Amino acid sequence: MKKRITKTPVPAAKSGPGVYNIKLAEVKMPTINLTQLKYSPNPWVDYGNRNLWPDYLIKLIPASTVHQSFLNKRAELILSEGLTYSDNIASFLENINEEGNTADELLELVANDLAPLETFAVVVRYNKLKNKIVALDYLDSSKVRVDKNLDELGNVQGYWVSADWSNLPMNQPVYFEKFNPNKVKETTQLYFYHKRTAGNPFYPVISYASALTYIEMAYEVGKFALNDVLNGFFGSGLLNIKANMTDEQKAEFITKITSSFTGSENASKLMTTISEDVDAVTLTPLNSTDNSDKVVTRRDVYVAEISTAHRGNPIVAGVTPDGSSLGSDGKLYRDSLEIYYNTVIRQLQKPFITFLSRVLNFNGFADFELDITSSAMMTNTEVPVWKMDFLKPEVWLSEQGYTPEDILDSLKDGNGDIEDPEEDENVPTDTPEDTEI
Repeated sequence: MKKRITKTPVPAAKSGPGVYNIKLAEVKMPTINLTQLKYSPNPWVDYGNRNLWPDYLIKLIPASTVHQSFLNKRAELILSEGLTYSDNIASFLENINEEGNTADELLELVANDLAPLETFAVVVRYNKLKNKIVALDYLDSSKVRVDKNLDELGNVQGYWVSADWSNLPMNQPVYFEKFNPNKVKETTQLYFYHKRTAGNPFYPVISYASALTYIEMAYEVGKFALNDVLNGFFGSGLLNIKANMTDEQKAEFITKITSSFTGSENASKLMTTISEDVDAVTLTPLNSTDNSDKVVTRRDVYVAEISTAHRGNPIVAGVTPDGSSLGSDGKLYRDSLEIYYNTVIRQLQKPFITFLSRVLNFNGFADFELDITSSAMMTNTEVPVWKMDFLKPEVWLSEQGYTPEDILDSLKDGNGDIEDPEEDENVPTDTPEDTEI
């Protein structure tokens, strides 16, 4: 078996959120009007408002720390430890195009697209005889739009690709036929994965779409908290003194006061005013407005809603219960990660494995093994206490990948049973630091 390991990916955020300057109440899912589509002059199907829905999802990544953390974890777990495959397909997977890219490198790029967009695209190139696939090239799936012409069974037949859908005069879309090894007309085809939904064969409904308003809300709450600090009035007291001033001098004085008592760096300063009518000096304590309760309350709401939409415990995104840490909640984290991997991540990995398997089958490979190795963090090596107390050691050792033959002979008696090393004074119980296990 050949095992390939690549670095952990992190989804790349190309710019800040709010590509449409959307207000919270106006975040809407893309809808397709089949009647309007029929009479559209364009051969492709627009994806969302202004045909820029993928761009919006990408620019929304850094809007919320919770959302971005979930997407980072998605990409990390989709890639996991990379591909594991049998030796008979190693030569192809380790050199999938003229640039010498590997299937693991392709998977890393695919993982970064699947995490926020839940789509991925690969350009498939055949030889001149169209009887063998000679190259696989990654394509940014945000650049792909589905051709509106379906076959008699309602299946997609092709795709359009543009480097920038916001500027078509400078980036004319190019047509690709759908990847189908059994029906090759051109030497280049495009595989575009998207989960088909009922009544919509063109684009997926993003699984976390129900949380988009809360992701925008998180962004606005963050701005509110920042502006509350930057523009907040932090004077701790007001000092009123008597003085004669012209209007210009008073205006200049007010300007200086404003710059001196707004912003976090001016907290707890004393504010001084000058009056012509006050004979005595007076000091008035000031209490600034505290908006922390508003921020905390709204944060609790969007953390819960975003986590629910991602179908994961908040701890998967690094959000821990009050007063705890990932260290103290290690078991909860591992269990939550295990559930998240099995219910969400595995479903995102399967399409890529299916695609590669179709490519390998077309190229004549048979009886091969191909899968994505689960991340090391998914392996729980802790042996439950009840197994150690009530089961034979060879039973739970086998569950950890060991066999009875792996047990030291010095720990076996004449009948082959296992002896407890702690009961034998001659067997050391402490492992020296320089001993390799």
